[in-house]
Amino acid sequence: MASRKLVAVACVAAAVLAFVRTASGEEADPCAARVTRLNVVRCALAASLVVRGERQELEASEARTVAVSPLLPSNPVLALSAGRRTTSSSSSSADSNNWYATLAQEIEIAGQRGVRRKSAQAAVEAQSKRVLLSRREVAALAWVAFFEAVAARDELRLAERLGAATQAVSVVAHARADKGLIAPVDADVADATALRVFQLKLAADRRTAVGQAAIVSMLGLDPANGPLAFEGELIPVGGVDEALASYGGRAVAERPEVLVLEAERRALELRADAFRRTRIPNPTISLFVQNDGFNERVLGAGVAYPIPLPGNVGRTYVGEIAEAEALARRVATDKERFQRELRLEITTTAQAFQSRAKEVEAFSHERVTRAETSLLSLGQEIESGRLAIRDAVVTQQALVELLRANVEARRAWCLASVDLARALGLPLEGRAP
Repeated sequence: MASRKLVAVACVAAAVLAFVRTASGEEADPCAARVTRLNVVRCALAASLVVRGERQELEASEARTVAVSPLLPSNPVLALSAGRRTTSSSSSSADSNNWYATLAQEIEIAGQRGVRRKSAQAAVEAQSKRVLLSRREVAALAWVAFFEAVAARDELRLAERLGAATQAVSVVAHARADKGLIAPVDADVADATALRVFQLKLAADRRTAVGQAAIVSMLGLDPANGPLAFEGELIPVGGVDEALASYGGRAVAERPEVLVLEAERRALELRADAFRRTRIPNPTISLFVQNDGFNERVLGAGVAYPIPLPGNVGRTYVGEIAEAEALARRVATDKERFQRELRLEITTTAQAFQSRAKEVEAFSHERVTRAETSLLSLGQEIESGRLAIRDAVVTQQALVELLRANVEARRAWCLASVDLARALGLPLEGRAP
């Protein structure tokens, strides 16, 4: 019973503490605490100003649909006027107050409103696809930045291990040179290799700093505040192999870029149609009441039509129609060009991804582990006399390049998976790792 009471008190205390932290703003943002494969895309999308700008543009497009939605093309016009009529003659004179009221309303008869609404809806559809495209681009950039940072981190760790191994060889070489067992130049060669590895460590350190700063900035934080803790491995984006195996021609037609161009083409064609319908005169129906003459009441109705004039004399919208149609044809050409480029991109990125996968397979776990073990044991081999210094230096350089090539191959493999995922149109913004 006492233990249950203690547990209950502990739960209440934890809940109160969590409430206090939340209320006081002390609860840490998960995106500002640690970056992983699970949250890097989500956090980048939440902080992206590009996505926010495209969404704001979408709001503007939706507002334009509201602007073309009213049933009447213009507001009714109420005209009021008043006057005083006076007549005089040699025998008498008469006065009368005259007033006039007219209510006029323009009416569209050619369906211009419906075409304008369809054109605005097509623009909204195009902008919604741009929002999706911006999210996908930001997600791809987030994956690239994440893989670059992970590769730089792995290379830095490798450089630290290689530095310890080459320094051990250099120490043994100097010890044997001091004893007169080898020429001093052999010790200098070992020093040169150690210095080269130290340069590699500094370069990896710089790339790590740049990669982490890029991720911090992408998450909307200040890089000057220092790097974030992040964890992950150089493993490609999931689902790429399956998408490539099931790739078909329909995948090109369903790309957001293609859908954007198709919606823009429809919007321009509808705009041209709206201009054609605008050439049909809109009648203006009017109702009037007046007190004319000497208190004579008059009620009536009327209709007015604009007079269309041909050529450049009147307003025929010929130029606007030709412009919209030409732009629609241009967008159709851009769509065809993009589809052609996209098919080429899919072919090249697929070949690159498959080639990178084979390259990574060549660096088997056993081979890499054996190379690192051999590198760490070079000092002992030299000290025991089983391996000459110059042979050890040559071996050391080969093993160092092999280990660095392993990290570079995995980095290129991961980046190739991102390129292929973008080319295939995979939803990177919402995919599982």
